[in-house]
Amino acid sequence: MLRSENRLLLTTDHVVSAVEMPAGVGAEVQRYLGVRMLGGPVVVLPGRRGERWLILTESADEASQVNLIRLRARGALTHRLGTLVPLPPSRVDGGGVRWLGSVPSGRVGLPPFSAVVAALRAVTETSAF
Repeated sequence: MLRSENRLLLTTDHVVSAVEMPAGVGAEVQRYLGVRMLGGPVVVLPGRRGERWLILTESADEASQVNLIRLRARGALTHRLGTLVPLPPSRVDGGGVRWLGSVPSGRVGLPPFSAVVAALRAVTETSAF
């Protein structure tokens, strides 16, 4: 982690990645994962066009380009190796970054990246891939 002015930044690496999506879709994805006991920590990013959620996952470094393109087509961005993502209590243009639910403590389980891809596909099935 890196601290910069009013931000605490997580550097994605070979252990952790993040999938960013609109909050509405993120809530459905998190619910889908939770039912399967795969839910993990979520960072809520405020914004002028609405909140976006960062679902922290196991590394996406080995993800196929096809899956990355499919996620992007659904409005999701994948933050992989070397990307900096804000963590609470960072401040961004839209306001304060926060955790969804309770603050993670100790060793936190992260869902596999592939599970987040599958969840996003499942909750947005009506769109063609």
